[in-house]
Amino acid sequence: MEVKETDRETLTKTYWKRSISALTDADVAIASERWNNAAGRIYYAVCSLFVNDCFQIKSHRGAKNVLNKEYVLTGKINKELSRFFSQMETLRDEADYDMFFEATKEDIMDYRPKAEAFIAAVKKLLEEEFMGK
Repeated sequence: MEVKETDRETLTKTYWKRSISALTDADVAIASERWNNAAGRIYYAVCSLFVNDCFQIKSHRGAKNVLNKEYVLTGKINKELSRFFSQMETLRDEADYDMFFEATKEDIMDYRPKAEAFIAAVKKLLEEEFMGK
């Protein structure tokens, strides 16, 4: 299914707004010491990038693969940030689906600055490629 240019712009911006609000939501969860809730939704930042660049994904695993192939191997996003995305998705998955998993303050606080760096890298790409129009 081909996405019209205006639809692509709307979807990209909608995902982007969600990624920013997810970071704010994580801050609220951190303040309340709700570590599992703070496990992140940076996935939305990646979705905004993929929609912008016309990549269709169907799973978090697919997102990891496309991120690596299309952005890391091409030098658009560094390996450390890609590793962070993968670790965050694993943590998020455990927090969402493993009833016995409990994220810790250390897990989340270590990831918070990396989440900002990841989102900043995606924002830069979006501004260069699409949102700056």
